[in-house]
Amino acid sequence: MAGAVDAALFDWSGTLVDDLDAVWRTNDQTLMSFGVPHQDVETFREKFILPWQSFYGLYGLRSAEALKEVDSRFWKIYGPLSLEIRPFPGTVPMLTRLKSKGIKTGIVTQTKRGPLLEQIERFGLAKLIDATVGAEDADELKPSPKPVLAALERLGVDAGGAVFTGDMVEDIVAGKSAGVQVISIVQKGSYGTEQKVKSGGPFRIAHDLDEVADIILGIRRRLTAP
Repeated sequence: MAGAVDAALFDWSGTLVDDLDAVWRTNDQTLMSFGVPHQDVETFREKFILPWQSFYGLYGLRSAEALKEVDSRFWKIYGPLSLEIRPFPGTVPMLTRLKSKGIKTGIVTQTKRGPLLEQIERFGLAKLIDATVGAEDADELKPSPKPVLAALERLGVDAGGAVFTGDMVEDIVAGKSAGVQVISIVQKGSYGTEQKVKSGGPFRIAHDLDEVADIILGIRRRLTAP
């Protein structure tokens, strides 16, 4: 892969930022407001799927009216809890390494554009990220390839010159369907487990962001094959 990567795309939650606790609590409180019993974080990790509409469908919330109300309640609860979110320690060093090699960077997430851009600014990442694709920026959410394709278009990069890193099987599906190489990351704070992401057949599995940068830059050390 050395010299062949023009762009590195990244999922946001569980990949670049440690937000599992905030997102779990937001979803738990949202579900409880609809009468669903409390669930712990490990139950949430086991059940959570993308897009978010499918996750809420598991609890019988499927109608357009119900999902609209879910969306409203979720973001009201998420606001205060999102202030607890922090980037993973390796995020800035990793992005800095990639940018120093001339690699364009982009975010592909189901987080809404407003909260996403607020967090990017608050964490001092704006100069390290070239493009963002949030929930409103594509017709469909992951596992559809459309958000990945939208990011590639914004960066002006072909799929063959891009790598997408995420922590869930849906990231793998979206990336592969878009024609990019996919790296799965399994670290403390990830939403997916190693067993789950292995089932999706990623190009490589990494266990920290430094290793992700090594893979992207072609320094193939400390790799875990899928």
